Amino acid sequence: MTMSWTRPKQTMIVAIGLAAVMMLSSCMQEVPIVSSEPGNQTTNMTLDEQREWVGEQFDAAIAASGVAEGWYDIYNNDVLWARDRPEDRARTLNSLFPRDCGSGGRLDESLKNLSADDPLAAAAAVRSFWESEGWAVSDIRSYESDPYFRADGEDGAQLAFQASKEGMSLEVATACSVNNTVTNWQLHSEMENESEE
Repeated sequence: MTMSWTRPKQTMIVAIGLAAVMMLSSCMQEVPIVSSEPGNQTTNMTLDEQREWVGEQFDAAIAASGVAEGWYDIYNNDVLWARDRPEDRARTLNSLFPRDCGSGGRLDESLKNLSADDPLAAAAAVRSFWESEGWAVSDIRSYESDPYFRADGEDGAQLAFQASKEGMSLEVATACSVNNTVTNWQLHSEMENESEE
């Protein structure tokens, strides 16, 4: 009689043990730092490298637009973006600090232009350029009279361009970086300032 009562008890204990092991193993799965899912990528770009990359993307899109003059920082209308204004370019780039993007930080900056003769033609030229460079370009808004589109990079970086008869804007956002100069940018900035002094 004791044996028949012991077997179900042993079976039940084994079943509970297996269930506990399965639950714990599902909780302890490793999650990679860099996910293969779109929109969750990270890089190790330094803050200075991110700033430089933003400048390169502005220069490339502006060159593609065919509108070299009249671009300005949306947060400071007096700060123009032009190759012959290195002080303004440096002021714009050095004012960029990371925004949270999950486990890291990214830079996000926009320029505006209200002086172009044909903003719609400029938008079409930029879109073609981004597509030729391998960016995944998609419409945010598809009106022909008011195009607004974005370009996504494989690393999570994003570009956007909006145009209307009145003008246009260009936005550049870096990939999310987990580099210490980005995730701890306040300390990095303090150290930069101390070394300059």
